[in-house]
Amino acid sequence: MPAVRRPLASDTARPAPARAARAPAGLKARRAEATRQHLIGTAIDVLHERSYQGATVFEVAKAAGVTPGALQHHFGSKAVLMMQVTDAIIRASGPEGVAWPAAEGPLSERCLGLVLALWRRAYEPPRFLAAWAVYFGSAGEPELRSHIAEQRGALTQALHRRFVQVLPELAATADSQALVQLVLSSLRGLGVVRLFGPAPAQERRQLQLLAQLIESHCRAAVPTGGGAASHAPSSRRT
Repeated sequence: MPAVRRPLASDTARPAPARAARAPAGLKARRAEATRQHLIGTAIDVLHERSYQGATVFEVAKAAGVTPGALQHHFGSKAVLMMQVTDAIIRASGPEGVAWPAAEGPLSERCLGLVLALWRRAYEPPRFLAAWAVYFGSAGEPELRSHIAEQRGALTQALHRRFVQVLPELAATADSQALVQLVLSSLRGLGVVRLFGPAPAQERRQLQLLAQLIESHCRAAVPTGGGAASHAPSSRRT
């Protein structure tokens, strides 16, 4: 009779290891979004410090404390990351969430308040230069360039609407769009000059002169006498 083989320990069935509890889908999505926002913020910092060419996938991932593979998992490529970066900068530069001057205030105060609000919101922060680093550095990427141009166009339209809300005097003029473009171009140039370092006294004076230009344009646009001027608050307090 053949000997009966005793079962070895390895022959006995082992209980399957318990699976790690999976995070709820909502928590997982929030974590992923937090990681994406962290990577976008880090990319903005790297752009400001090193230029577009220096903001490689490797360098951004390194600065963010993740692997390049993790960054590519969230964005796929540098071009997609930069689209998300410019979207975030343009959202942060938009008219929402800003204490704009009330349309009922004195004209001179509204003009200066509008210029200062625009400057502090969109052009003074370091993210402005980061956005332009992407634009200047992406000459060989027409899809990214086109995306930035589309986003900037939408932002310009939103700012034009804000201009007219703060300065209803502009609603009576045919060249209000050109005036808004002139103001934004001036602020943009003042922001780019900050590449060489801020000059607060010069910046303040130029912002004041820009506000005076807007005020002069508004006063010239308001009809004298009659009810048509009722939408233009007086610059003198009673």
